Amino acid sequence: MIIDDSKFPVVFVNFQHSHSVDEAHGHEGGIAAFTRLFERKKPFVMISTGETPEEKHKPSREETKQVNAWRKIHKEDLKYTKATIQVEPSIVKRMGMRLFSNVYEKFWRNPLLFAETKAKAIEKAEQILREVSTGKSEAI
Repeated sequence: MIIDDSKFPVVFVNFQHSHSVDEAHGHEGGIAAFTRLFERKKPFVMISTGETPEEKHKPSREETKQVNAWRKIHKEDLKYTKATIQVEPSIVKRMGMRLFSNVYEKFWRNPLLFAETKAKAIEKAEQILREVSTGKSEAI
């Protein structure tokens, strides 16, 4: 997972899996970067512009255990992630991913939304963050 938080509270994420030696872009580096987002104690929205994790890489049993353990530890912190928006130009793929969205939402505790372009995803993220700041976040 590669995280770009330079536009925080809009956070760009690419779930690409890397077996490289570069820890910043490896599995554990991605988890550490995600954890650092919570340390800000402020709401944010993630935008994924790459393929979903399942499209590129099936996680190993060890990776799944690590993510599950991390998720348990950070269960309360997950409240800061207000939504994840997947950019997907293909309407067919977006429709297919909607089936996965319920599972995603139950596991990560935030809605999985879709946008056909990066610009539309940013617009949607900014709208969600405005709603959160005015107390209308339940309308997502």
